[in-house]
Amino acid sequence: MAKKKKSELGAADLIASTIFSATKPLYKEGEKRRRGARAKPRTYYTPEPKVSQKDIVLSVLRGAIQNAGSHFSARDLYYATRPLAYAHRDWESDKELRYSYFAQTLLTEYQEWHGTIAGLWRDPRGHLHEPHDERCEACGVSRRGTLALGTREVASYQFPEHAFDKILYVEKEGEWPKLQAARLTERYDFAVASAKGYPVEAVRELFAQAESGDYQLFVFHDADVDGYNISHVLREATRRMPHHKVDVVDIGLTVADAVDLGLDSEPFSRAHDIPWRTRRRLTELEHEYFVTLQERFELNAILPDTRRIEYIEEKLEENGVRGKLIPPEDKLSELAEEIYRHEHGRWVEEALRDLVSLEEVRKELADEFIEEFELKNARRFIEEGFEEDRTLSWRSALKKKLGVIQEKHTDTLKEALRKRAVEALEKE
Repeated sequence: MAKKKKSELGAADLIASTIFSATKPLYKEGEKRRRGARAKPRTYYTPEPKVSQKDIVLSVLRGAIQNAGSHFSARDLYYATRPLAYAHRDWESDKELRYSYFAQTLLTEYQEWHGTIAGLWRDPRGHLHEPHDERCEACGVSRRGTLALGTREVASYQFPEHAFDKILYVEKEGEWPKLQAARLTERYDFAVASAKGYPVEAVRELFAQAESGDYQLFVFHDADVDGYNISHVLREATRRMPHHKVDVVDIGLTVADAVDLGLDSEPFSRAHDIPWRTRRRLTELEHEYFVTLQERFELNAILPDTRRIEYIEEKLEENGVRGKLIPPEDKLSELAEEIYRHEHGRWVEEALRDLVSLEEVRKELADEFIEEFELKNARRFIEEGFEEDRTLSWRSALKKKLGVIQEKHTDTLKEALRKRAVEALEKE
């Protein structure tokens, strides 16, 4: 099409043509600047490869570990790593290192290559509740233990001898008060490990230690994909713990049990597909609920809570739970004598209290010897104790000094006590 002459243009066309002619140089200049502002490739033939966020973090982690100190959590290490990663010349300024990605993925991969990071510990998530109020006959101390399930706590934990021989893992901490009220732990001599959801490394390490000590291990969970995965994680290796393998008995809740109990199912949605190790083990009924219907069952739906306790007991019996704990014969005779001697000592003390008013004797002897202990110098005693050991409290420092003074008067105190005991016996 031939270009129109100016004489052939209408008024509107003429105005538009005039404006374009005036702005054309500016437009060309703007385009030139935009093209110039574009980043030039570092090499003409092959662009320089981009360094990933993962590679940068893994490259600076060794320095971050040194900066974190001798004992640190995953979050401590995250904060030690972040400035080093951000300072890296290839880090993209608009990118953020997220804690979940760092703690769950990058730390796992780093330890796969370099082994466990010395000094790294995980925060406690959940608790281990021991049964019974056990008394140490040798030390006379009663204990009913509750252990916070963190890596440090589990690493230093020592299973009490002959206190329990079973452990039940429950994925919900809210179940512990119900189990406690039913005294299930005492009736079966088992401890309860309760947490919120998936068992952390500390729980799995606890189970691994327990299995080597001949403990029966059980797990109770929801009838859903996560519940089934919890059972697998407790038993089998994962990327974080590639050598983990423990014999754990799954007592449900299963879909079949939930249907038999007449429980109401509820819909669920998942951001990710069902893990292959879970999918390949599903029964037809479980596949129907989890895959086709996308329905699940919560253990909380077993109501009333007394029925839930009955269900647990039924499943324990079905799966061969041991009877009440009795120490083996080669230990029982020694333990029996230890208990006898402790109890006999208690009986003797009670008999002595009937013969001699110990409270009155204690008061009389304390009054008699008080001047020997120079309590007016208490501040000096405490300060001297601090000079020897700054970790002491003022009470401990004072008790330590009084103990030193007491050693000088041991024989005199024994003689005074013997004299009063003889007088009391002669009155009988």
